[in-house]
Amino acid sequence: MRLTDLAGQPVDPFAATGAKATVFLFVRADCPISNRYAPEVGRLVQKFASQGVAFALVYVDRGEPSEEIRQHMHDYGYHVAALRDNEHALVKMTGAKVTPEAAVFAPAPSGAPGDLVGTGRMVYRGRIDDQYVDFGKTRPAPTTHDLEDVLQAIVQGSAVSIQTTRAVGCFIQDLK
Repeated sequence: MRLTDLAGQPVDPFAATGAKATVFLFVRADCPISNRYAPEVGRLVQKFASQGVAFALVYVDRGEPSEEIRQHMHDYGYHVAALRDNEHALVKMTGAKVTPEAAVFAPAPSGAPGDLVGTGRMVYRGRIDDQYVDFGKTRPAPTTHDLEDVLQAIVQGSAVSIQTTRAVGCFIQDLK
């Protein structure tokens, strides 16, 4: 799988060895819904990074210059790794459809169902929470915190059933 850092160097997105979980958050600098979630993402990073959860923003628009991404990260207070998925390898692997959408991988016992060799298993893909009901329709506050609940279960050592929720956001355009 070929992802790169902002300097264009190849990166193994699953290199966070020893992590209890790896969270990939698919984003675009120009997606207003992604940008509105920046404070919540920052809160989750602050809460879980010290508990062994690795986080990475995955920028999916190959037309976004690295300098623009750096500025976006600065403007929105992101303090996590940034990856570029210019070929949509991780997008395809996870089935991500919109930004923001999260994919959580956790170590799997060898040969466990859903184990993707070298990556562990994807235990969650979907929304951060349910504040966005549909495009243009929001709740005053979320009533469920899907991503946080999954991460909490992982760090507590509880069983996590593989689940998917429908994320609402800006569509990830197919590559032509």
